[in-house]
Amino acid sequence: MRKENEDGEVVTHVSRTEARSGASTHVTRYVLGISLALVVIAFAILLATGFFNTAQTGADNSHMANAVEANGN
Repeated sequence: MRKENEDGEVVTHVSRTEARSGASTHVTRYVLGISLALVVIAFAILLATGFFNTAQTGADNSHMANAVEANGN
């Protein structure tokens, strides 16, 4: 970093390396890509095994009975 006097004003010049403050290794790109692929695979497995299918439970039957009673049948 260096300071210079230009047109009566003090101007600070920073080199490219100092401005970036570190190296870019592109690791984040790989982590995000691999994580996205793993999430897609996990959801595909859950979908294939029927995890998202729900069976009718007693609570569902109770709800249907209340709807019938509300209609006066």
